Amino acid sequence: MAAVLILDPDPAVRSLLELLLLRLGHRPIAERAVDEGEKPDLLLLEPDSRLALRHAWRLRQRLPQLPILCVSIASPSEESRDLGPIGHVMKPFRRLEFENALALALRPEVFEARV
Repeated sequence: MAAVLILDPDPAVRSLLELLLLRLGHRPIAERAVDEGEKPDLLLLEPDSRLALRHAWRLRQRLPQLPILCVSIASPSEESRDLGPIGHVMKPFRRLEFENALALALRPEVFEARV
């Protein structure tokens, strides 16, 4: 089970992602929990949101090994690519596409390669 932080400005999308994560056996965590010291195993990021992107950059400085999976309505931007995401899933996505990207992002060798 992985602790997953979701940075998406749309409450409906966050709720959908949280539900999917729970069904897949993972634990969504809130930004507040990370601010209080909990370390996520993965970040789901909507890089089309300037606020989410800024938060992701701050997290990248604190947790350089944190895998990032972009889940976006837009093609990857240069700024989001500079974060070094593991992958990019375009919205709307099929559940299997999301599951496969999530599984890839959470593989132990992905974490080891970032350390």
